[in-house]
Amino acid sequence: MKINFNSKTLSGRLAIGLGIVQAAVSALELLFAGAIGGDSAVIAGNPSLAVLANALSITFSLVAPLSLFIGIYTAIKHKEWSIWKPLSILYVLAAAMFLFGEFLFSQ
Repeated sequence: MKINFNSKTLSGRLAIGLGIVQAAVSALELLFAGAIGGDSAVIAGNPSLAVLANALSITFSLVAPLSLFIGIYTAIKHKEWSIWKPLSILYVLAAAMFLFGEFLFSQ
C-alpha cells in the first residue's frame, strides 16, 4: 500500500478540503465564544451575532459529517490513502466523541 502526501481523486481532495474547512470553522467558533465571554445575553442583545453563531453552528454540523463520509468512501472505494485524509477523519471522530460525551455526561 503506497501512501501519498496528497490525494489523487476528486473525492479525496474534497474530503481533505472539507476537513480543513471544519478545522477553520472550529477555530472561528472558539474565537467567537472567547470574544463574547460565554455570555448568551450578548448574543440575545445583538441580532447579527445571533446570525453569526447560527451560521457557524450550521456550517460545522454540515461539513463535519460530509468530510467523514466522503473520506471513508474514498478510502474504501478507491483504496486511496494520503497523509491528510486519515487526519481529517480522525478530527471528525474526535469532535463527535466530544459531542457524545457532552450529551451523555452533562450535568
